[in-house]
Amino acid sequence: MLSQKQKELIEQIGIYFEQGMQPAAARILALLIVSDQNSFSFDEIRELLKLSKSATSNGINFLLSLNKIEYFTKSGDRKRYFTWNPANTITHFKEGIEKVLGLSILFEKTLKLKEDKDSLNAQKLLELSGLMSFLHKELPIIYKKWEKQYRQLKLKEK
Repeated sequence: MLSQKQKELIEQIGIYFEQGMQPAAARILALLIVSDQNSFSFDEIRELLKLSKSATSNGINFLLSLNKIEYFTKSGDRKRYFTWNPANTITHFKEGIEKVLGLSILFEKTLKLKEDKDSLNAQKLLELSGLMSFLHKELPIIYKKWEKQYRQLKLKEK
């Protein structure tokens, strides 16, 4: 069902996602993104990733609680089928832009409290605060350009 390259990519993406979630949840999300199959049952996920029932259940519940995945059922079938929720990833990205602003403001407040404005620490903080302010200003513009380009591409496909 999964090629060796897909398995390797699931592992690589899983390691990346581990920065913010448990290893099992990270691998489950990676599977749902990488695979050509649109949805997976609990047992399919467990078997493909060689996870215990507990790890699979905990990972799925964690991802559902973050709205990173969704599930649906089929008439006459008691199983739940899980899919990736890419719309939430875009929402998460937008929220990240706002978090950059919040951290930038905190860094600016920290700079004002620094007695030695020429210290290496203060200079690094000033550089980072400047970068974050710049990103907060520019990322929404870049996102809007992408959104417009994406919509135009979708219209051409129709």
